[in-house]
Amino acid sequence: MKTILFFCLCIMYPCIGIHAADSTICITENRQAYYLNTGGWSIYETTSPLSPSDVIERYKQNAFKPARVPVLNGGIARQHYWIHFSLTQCSGSHAESMVIDIQSPRLNELELFEMKGDSLQSLGKLGDLISFKQRSSLHKNFQYHVTLPAGSRRDYFLFVNQVGHTLLLPVVISKKDYFDKTVTRGYLSDGITYGLLLFVAIFSFLFFMNTRHQLYLYYTLYILSSIVWFLSYFGLGFEFIWPNFPAFNTISAPLFASLNLFLNIQISQVLLNLKHSYHRIYRAGNVAKFVLLLAALLPAFVNLDECSYAVNSLYLHCFLAVIMCSTLIVFTALLLALLKGAIAARYYFVASILKICSIFNLALLELGITPGMYFTEAFLQIGILVEIILLTYAIAKRYTSYRLKTYQKVIRAQEKERDNIAREIHDGISSSLTAVRYSLLSLSRNKQLQPDALQHELSRLGDNIGQIQTEARNISHNLMPAYIKDHSLNRVIELYIADLQQKTAQNGDAGIEILFDFNETEARFSEAVKLSIFRIVQEIMINAVKHARASSVLLEFSYRKNELTIVAEDNGIGIGAAALKEINGIGLRNIKSRVSLLNGYFIITAAYRKDTASGQGTRITIRIPLSEKMNSEEWDY
Repeated sequence: MKTILFFCLCIMYPCIGIHAADSTICITENRQAYYLNTGGWSIYETTSPLSPSDVIERYKQNAFKPARVPVLNGGIARQHYWIHFSLTQCSGSHAESMVIDIQSPRLNELELFEMKGDSLQSLGKLGDLISFKQRSSLHKNFQYHVTLPAGSRRDYFLFVNQVGHTLLLPVVISKKDYFDKTVTRGYLSDGITYGLLLFVAIFSFLFFMNTRHQLYLYYTLYILSSIVWFLSYFGLGFEFIWPNFPAFNTISAPLFASLNLFLNIQISQVLLNLKHSYHRIYRAGNVAKFVLLLAALLPAFVNLDECSYAVNSLYLHCFLAVIMCSTLIVFTALLLALLKGAIAARYYFVASILKICSIFNLALLELGITPGMYFTEAFLQIGILVEIILLTYAIAKRYTSYRLKTYQKVIRAQEKERDNIAREIHDGISSSLTAVRYSLLSLSRNKQLQPDALQHELSRLGDNIGQIQTEARNISHNLMPAYIKDHSLNRVIELYIADLQQKTAQNGDAGIEILFDFNETEARFSEAVKLSIFRIVQEIMINAVKHARASSVLLEFSYRKNELTIVAEDNGIGIGAAALKEINGIGLRNIKSRVSLLNGYFIITAAYRKDTASGQGTRITIRIPLSEKMNSEEWDY
């Protein structure tokens, strides 16, 4: 009996050597997909290339160690990996077509071998370093198709070369029909996710076109960079956008991730007004943006695929450190703004918490510190959708607040105009009428006044009343010149300029020289819009005469298909650098508010001129969109 038992053990020894390291995955009728769970596969790491026979020899010697995690996370890989797993067709009724799906779209080189007796047969070599169209299965991940005969067992060895790059290796083994359905659902989910993000980007761009505020342009680019970053990180970019450029696929993820964080910092700087509120954080953000640009452009000039592990490891560690620091800068700025009571920071802060958690988790995942997991793409897609929803709401609230403040500024400007009118009436007309009244009372009481003296007094009172009429006419003319309703905008401006030149030429002065130039095409405006543009020009001229003390002004109206461009340049005393950055004057604020209500764009710059003592005047550029709404009678400001 002992001899028989010993003989059986000797026969079974080779089999024990081959299958001792791990257990098999049993394929049944009811289950559609299988994951490489703990104990279901084994790993061997090596720094030198191995032949198939060497791999079998190592496996027989139990050099393969059982995997203790469901998903291999090698961090920044130092060595080559050989992975063993086996499949057994347990249903026993028919052959089963299976798909071995390596759900990692960014692998430099991998090759699957199937054991045939004592040798390994290659099922194909795949990887990011070859053109996408050369893959046997045109999918963002890497797949191998195998067939399991009824009741059979197959051993597979997967070779992975990811030295110098991050290695995350989730493997799913699915039945062919189920895999096809999963791929369809995956593409549908991707389409919905990125379609929603693209819709929000278009929505934000329309905000930019409407307000000409750079914040909405930055937000549009931020969403687009998020889309392209996800497409590159999860392989869809290589599949659909740049399939013939494997080299670009290596640098695309860090490139778009850097641009995304760059725009994130830029948005926080503009939205929270960091330049004036938190200058140190603003400067730290500028440094982070500069380093992010360096990190984005470095792979374009240095081929990291040909560099050593040390160079790649140093770059990845520095890159991830910059990413995390940039996220912390945005988070700190938001926290300080939130503590200060900034309303715009509330929803942005919640969105940034999701962002910082995702970024830190992804960085730790890339470094191999946190364990790998399945469905990473789905979790990150949900995170970016929630972040964009919250951030969009925050920016929409800011847009509403921006419009409200603009209306309030115009109302304040109108109230200021009313105060000025009241003061002019009180100090001028009212005082003059009081003087006339007392003169008339004096005449009525003086019964001894001679007819010649009486005639003289009445003549003087008539002149005073005439001056009062002239003053009343001037006030009325400033409020609403009669020629506005009867003429086109160009003619209204010409008449106003002629009137202004006549007023400034009193007392023997030459007056101000105003050159008005416009192209022949002219758009039709409603009375409200025409009056608003007239007020803008009026404010510009008043500033040029009273404050800039200019002797000449060049005013240009340029009508294009969808835009009116107004350029005013004077030879006055100019405007300082500090004033260029922050508009403090009431007149300039009125101009900006009126332009904002017309959905226009306003900028004031120094105009360098040789005919001024200071060498520079002031140049104002205004762009007003010509839309049906603003030209209708229902337009309300």
